[in-house]
Parts: sequence; C-alpha cells; structure tokens
Amino acid sequence: KDQSFSVASGEVTDRLVRRAVTTQDTWLYGSGTKPVTAVAVMRLVDEGVIKLNDTLAEHVDPFLRRDNGTTVAELFGDNVAQATVGQVVRMAGGVPDFEDSIGDPFDRDVFQAGYKEWPVYSFIRFSAQQKPYCNPGKCTAYSSTGYELLGLLVAAHQHPTGTYTDLNLTLAALPDPTRMPSLQFLGEHGPLAQALTTPGQAVNPAWGSGNVVVQDQTASILGWTCGNMVGRAQDVAQF
Repeated sequence: KDQSFSVASGEVTDRLVRRAVTTQDTWLYGSGTKPVTAVAVMRLVDEGVIKLNDTLAEHVDPFLRRDNGTTVAELFGDNVAQATVGQVVRMAGGVPDFEDSIGDPFDRDVFQAGYKEWPVYSFIRFSAQQKPYCNPGKCTAYSSTGYELLGLLVAAHQHPTGTYTDLNLTLAALPDPTRMPSLQFLGEHGPLAQALTTPGQAVNPAWGSGNVVVQDQTASILGWTCGNMVGRAQDVAQF
C-alpha cells in the first residue's frame, strides 16, 4: 500500500515505426495546461496580491502597454476591459477565442508554418479581430485567449519589469515541482522534440497541407499558458 506504480498501454507511431508507449513517454496536454494557469492565478489570490473581483485589465494593462504597446480595451473594447479576473478564469469574460473564427484561418497559418515562432501576441491580436462573445458575466464561452491573458497577469506580478517570456509557470503554479519532475511549460524557442517523446501527426484535409509531424514544430504553436504543458502522464495525474 506504500508503493506507487505506473501502467502504460498502446502504441505510437514514431516517424514510420510503430512502438509501444512507455511510462517515461512525454505527451502534449494542450488545454490541460489551463488548470495549471488557473492555479497560478489562485495562488496570487491566496497571497493577497490580487482579488477575483479585480478587473483583469488593471493588472495586465501596465505590463501589456510596456511589452506590446497596447491595452485590453484597445484590443478587445471597453466591455471586455471590465471583465474581472474571476470571470476570465471561469470563461465568463466574453474574450473571443483565436480558434473560433470561420475556417480557423489562424490555426491554418500556424499549422502550415509551425517551423516559425509564433509570439503569444500574434494569438491575442488575431482574437481581438473577432467580436466579443458577450458582456462580462453574461455568458460562459470557452476561450483559450482568455488564458493567455491570465498568463500575462501572472507574468506581470512575477516579472513586473520583464517580458512575458520571462514567466516561470512551474514556480508560479506548482508548490513542490519535485513531485512532478517531468512537467515543463514550454516557451517559444526550439522544436517540441526538445521535450516531447511522442511525435504525433496532425492533418486537416481542408487546408491541403498534408500530414505534419507535431514534434518537428516549434513550441510556440501551443499558445503559451493556454496549452504549453508537456510531461509524463503520471506527473500530470500527480498534479
């Protein structure tokens, strides 16, 4: 009863070769990153640094203005700028999503040019071209962009004079990272292969670009704090 164990089952295509998965394999968790980002925000609440009823803009705007020359209101309008931290955490801020436009042109561009580095501000600025889902608190609508804005909030308090790439989400969210040693929250530089052992393939026939080996793309395709967690399944379960 005092022992731990892991079980692995199934196969993965590693390039052209099928192989059995192992307990040491690392995986992309995509939006499974969002609970970690939410924990980082809630730790700031617990520490009395922010309040859930604070507007997100009051914490993000000084950082956003200095780091990217804009504000939440200038990007998304005055109504979204009134969204509270709590509303954005629970997907009620009205923030439009970069994956919710007709035909997903931004996803297509990222998919076809995953060898490039895509700054988080490219995701945010594309989202800002879309209409807000609603006034804050008037609907619940899934938004990965909202969790990029929450990443900026955490970065603004962790590195007030830095840039968003300085964020250490491990330090911000995990009270004891030694219990989950494989978990990484990737930045924008270098291929996913630096941390990902399961290559995977992505394909969308509508985009006419064939299969793409995800492992060969840069870490920037993940959208930063809305989707950049990589690690072993056991460590994600530990979280």
